[in-house]
Amino acid sequence: MKQQTLIAVSALMFSSSVLANGGFEPNKKACVNVGKEITRVSTEMDAAKSGIQKSWLKRQLSALETKRNSCSTQGFKPNQPELAKV
Repeated sequence: MKQQTLIAVSALMFSSSVLANGGFEPNKKACVNVGKEITRVSTEMDAAKSGIQKSWLKRQLSALETKRNSCSTQGFKPNQPELAKV
């Protein structure tokens, strides 16, 4: 009974941490180009003309920042430093 409870609590903690990251699980392959993607989105946001597009890109940039933070927390670093403005 104790083992089943422990497994259930562990699964619940794992699933809540995955949901907090939007379902993203950091690994070397997923984290390698986060910096480049942040730079690309930031540049695209600077060039965007419509408010809707800027709003969408701002949300995307925020999600990428969260992804980068998850990667660095797990010890994975992006290939290139980003020059993003938030």
